[in-house]
Amino acid sequence: MKRIPGAALGILILAAVLRLFNLNGRPLWYDEAFAILYAERSLSAILSGTLSQVAGAAADVHPVAYYFTLHVWMRLFGQTPLAVRMLSVCYSLATVALVYRLMGDLFDAKTARWAALILAVAPFQIAYAQETRMYAMLGFWSAAALAAYVRAWRTGRPAAWGAFIICGALALYSHNLAFAFFAALGLVVLLNWALQRTRQAGLLALRTALAGLAMAVLFAPWLARVPAQLGKISQAYWVPRPGPLELAQTALVFAFDFENAAMPRPLTPAALFGALLILALIVWQGARRRARRAGWLALLVIIPVALVFVISQWRPVYIIRGLLPAATLYLALLGWALAGMPRPARALFGATLALILGATLVVYYGYAGFPRGPYTELNAFIRAHRAPSDVIVHSNKLSFFPAHVYDRDLAQTFLADPAGAGSDTLALPTQQALGLFATDLQTATAGAPRVWLIIFRQALEEAGGAHPHVEWLATRFRLTQSWVFGDLRLLLFEGAGS
Repeated sequence: MKRIPGAALGILILAAVLRLFNLNGRPLWYDEAFAILYAERSLSAILSGTLSQVAGAAADVHPVAYYFTLHVWMRLFGQTPLAVRMLSVCYSLATVALVYRLMGDLFDAKTARWAALILAVAPFQIAYAQETRMYAMLGFWSAAALAAYVRAWRTGRPAAWGAFIICGALALYSHNLAFAFFAALGLVVLLNWALQRTRQAGLLALRTALAGLAMAVLFAPWLARVPAQLGKISQAYWVPRPGPLELAQTALVFAFDFENAAMPRPLTPAALFGALLILALIVWQGARRRARRAGWLALLVIIPVALVFVISQWRPVYIIRGLLPAATLYLALLGWALAGMPRPARALFGATLALILGATLVVYYGYAGFPRGPYTELNAFIRAHRAPSDVIVHSNKLSFFPAHVYDRDLAQTFLADPAGAGSDTLALPTQQALGLFATDLQTATAGAPRVWLIIFRQALEEAGGAHPHVEWLATRFRLTQSWVFGDLRLLLFEGAGS
């Protein structure tokens, strides 16, 4: 602790406060609940649920490193929302510290402070620091790999090269899109050699290639699964083929996190202005200062985005949160740009961005709508009013999984997704690994005098008021009562004899 500068320690404290704020207050949603339920299984069951294939595609689309890590974490600290989310908080805080060290090694202490500060308050970073998912882990191991690479490049020490290889392999095991970041690093090194044509640049390129080969060897046990997992994304996920709109949205998400909170319309123009301001500031400073190292970092932002974008024209895998390593460096570049500005201009730019960031964070912390919901209150209400013979059915797994996590003893079930639809993402091997199986309405409600249906308001609106699950129940039961729990709707259907 004595070696940590006071400013860096203050930034880490600020980052911790922002990541811990309301950490236990935001309801779990489907992806988080899935991670908890999946990671609590045995390691062999996790592997089985991920490695199995259905119709030539993998049953799950993520490597197992996060689930294995969360499995151990939950055994140590428990499975409450606060406990499981703390793993991502720790990864995110460590990433802030790593970026501080990285930018200090590449530039100077002032740049390091600004880069770490931007990362500490960025909504995109905070959002995934508060989620029980693998994205904070991806960001950490990618940043750790880059920090180790810079140290290896500067010192040539074998230990630094070893750290780069191990951290890079762990990043690849965190998320399949991590490959884009390391492909970009390889291209940058090759470009550097092509431009310089020096013995030193050639030696660095050779060492980088050998380290990349070693990284690939460590990832080889999983490499054979990647095509099937990418096939699962394009076959049964809602990822569209990206266009210019998605590229523009990427800049918004990197800066102000449009993925995790429904932005009010009055805030959208300000967020768009802020995103364009950030991009213009980085470009202007890059043109003005012509800093080669900042240019290399910019390529590590641009190339992964462009690479995944191009691949997605063939097989759509453009998931912005999977580009978190590029987003981290993008924000670090913003810190570099701010550090090089005259103080009055920096104060003006900083104040403008701070206002937009503050408004974005207020929206983020307060958002509890789709796909989140007040599951604790919902479960308690049903428990207080249900009869022993009642059936509780969720129209979709999106509401069932978090409701089940909050109350394991309440007998509930969920309906299967339409086969082949974009929402059909829970393959049978994954259901088998979880021990949770989808059903159909006829099977679920057979012989039931009363049926409780839980459905999202959004599903009802998208169906235009004629949702097939509601319609099916209405032909066999009477809709007697309905209640509203946030974005969830609870409908009670009773039989003729009830």
